[in-house]
Amino acid sequence: MADRHDFLNQANELRQQAEREQDEAIRARLQRMANHYVHLADSQTWAQAHPADAAALGELFSKRD
Repeated sequence: MADRHDFLNQANELRQQAEREQDEAIRARLQRMANHYVHLADSQTWAQAHPADAAALGELFSKRD
């Protein structure tokens, strides 16, 4: 699995590619992709800081409305 550094590097590469892109639609898509990689990096950081435990997972699957 990729780590935060890998996600941020990929986002940076996409942003650099977007700067060189002439087509505005492609440039916007590359920017959105870069933003998704930053979000993945942030999500991974949060998940590492808040690991799930077995009891919480058990509650999740046993809840009934």
